[in-house]
Amino acid sequence: MPLPETSHVNNSDGALISLRDVHVFRGETLILDGVDWTINSGEQWVVLGANGSGKSFLMSILSSSLHPSGGKVRVFGKELGKVNVWELRSHIGVVSDRLQAEYTGDVNVLEVVCSGFYSSVGLYREVEEWMQKRGLEVLSELNIEHLHQRPYRYLSHGEQKRVLIARALVFNPQLLILDEPCNGLDIPSREYFLQTLSDLASGGKHIVYVTHHVDEIMPFVTHVLLLRQGRIAGKDTKEQVLQEHILKDALGYRMQLLKEEGRYFSLYRGMSQ
Repeated sequence: MPLPETSHVNNSDGALISLRDVHVFRGETLILDGVDWTINSGEQWVVLGANGSGKSFLMSILSSSLHPSGGKVRVFGKELGKVNVWELRSHIGVVSDRLQAEYTGDVNVLEVVCSGFYSSVGLYREVEEWMQKRGLEVLSELNIEHLHQRPYRYLSHGEQKRVLIARALVFNPQLLILDEPCNGLDIPSREYFLQTLSDLASGGKHIVYVTHHVDEIMPFVTHVLLLRQGRIAGKDTKEQVLQEHILKDALGYRMQLLKEEGRYFSLYRGMSQ
């Protein structure tokens, strides 16, 4: 089976992702409240919010692994609940701490990468020769091919993150979702990782990057969505949203924003009153 070129799902309205009045309940707790959000072709988004704001639940909906309790979600023009989610998942790559923690035992790097073909943790089906070849190609593109036989659990935290990017890229997805991927990384590893994402964005990948750190927002980002207690507190271009008074209301603390070479840096100025 030959590997398809980067796949694009036909979509009549031009939106990659569309959420309309999306709600998520867990028991009687409202996690997401009336979320309206559209991601268009060519846009690169950051989702910014404090811990517990609902960011990971929102990403689970985008990746089609969670159906909302209410509202409508269209992913590449297909409405969740009316489409085979496995078809959608071949167009979406995911990197998250949860996924990273699930790879245990002596599974090696190439096996982790090839599991991306099946959107599984671990391999329960035969890996064909063309899959292994593609896995090695992606590892090479990320400059970690030399790790392909190493047990995944013995890698550094930063190396594990890059392997998960390779897993996410193995089937040339249209969209990459990265849920707080820099957790646990030291500053050099973080910067190397972020530069890897910049390279992917410049190569045409659409990225949704989740964080609660303004410092991780790279120049390639075009738009920012702010979440506060499950509600959208702001969504617009990066320049419109990344303003001190807007961030204070959304994040619950005061900061001073500095900008240098297209990146933003924050200085903590105390809790908001």
